[in-house]
Amino acid sequence: MARKKALSRDSHSHVIKLVSELSEAIPLPAGVTLRDEAEMVIWEQFTRARAREGWREFDLLTLSKAVYLEADIRKYRIALDKSGPIVKNDKGAQIVNPFISLIDSLTRLQLAITRTLSMNQTAQDPRTLNGQGQEQARLRNVVDDFDDLIPR
Repeated sequence: MARKKALSRDSHSHVIKLVSELSEAIPLPAGVTLRDEAEMVIWEQFTRARAREGWREFDLLTLSKAVYLEADIRKYRIALDKSGPIVKNDKGAQIVNPFISLIDSLTRLQLAITRTLSMNQTAQDPRTLNGQGQEQARLRNVVDDFDDLIPR
């Protein structure tokens, strides 16, 4: 097997920097605050849908709305699971739980936002395709360079 050139100290620090860039969370845009830690988890889940370079500030502002909606959907889903699909109204008659229509409305709003951001069309969105391909190629090259350093 041909031996590739050894990595210099600068290359090692570059690899560390590259891996840290890949794993860093995308910061919230100025003026956006999340209500709790659960929303931060959702933010990190949603922002991983695209490479870091693929996010414009306007996209992140729009994405924050989807994060708020997702947090509310999860909260109301828990309430729906506790109360069940059928509840009694003030007169004692059984009715469909209002949380069902609320969750449906929030979900429709959220889907409209994700369509706007083309988050569910990763196979055709050049921002996602190109960004992910570039990141994967960069990381693969770094890993290939390290591969020869591992004794077999």
